[in-house]
Amino acid sequence: MKTLNKYIAILIIFGFTTSSSYAEEFVNEKPVYHVVLIWLKTYRNEMRINKVINASKELKNIPGVLEVSTGKVLRSARVIVDDTFDVSIIIKFASKEYLKDYLVHPIHIKIANEVIKPLANKITVYDTIIQE
Repeated sequence: MKTLNKYIAILIIFGFTTSSSYAEEFVNEKPVYHVVLIWLKTYRNEMRINKVINASKELKNIPGVLEVSTGKVLRSARVIVDDTFDVSIIIKFASKEYLKDYLVHPIHIKIANEVIKPLANKITVYDTIIQE
């Protein structure tokens, strides 16, 4: 029995020293940004904008999400700037694999289906790999 316990202890120690976390597997990958622009059914409605912003804070609890930034449109007189949307959500992921996992995560699905989609007239998403 003592020999079995020694082997178990050795295997446990070996496991801790050789296994890497899921995040470490993607250490050499470039970060991915998921940019979501939302046009509300009720144009520039502050209460609904804040509802989207507050709900989006929970996205930080999804594995692989490094940052979540939200904001309101910055009005511009420049013709090249599209300032017709109401609210933005920008999410930084450690890798494209984490983005794939995020898309089917229950927290994301709940916020999308219960908060964002009912309030949105239009949603546009841009995914980009950042070359840091």
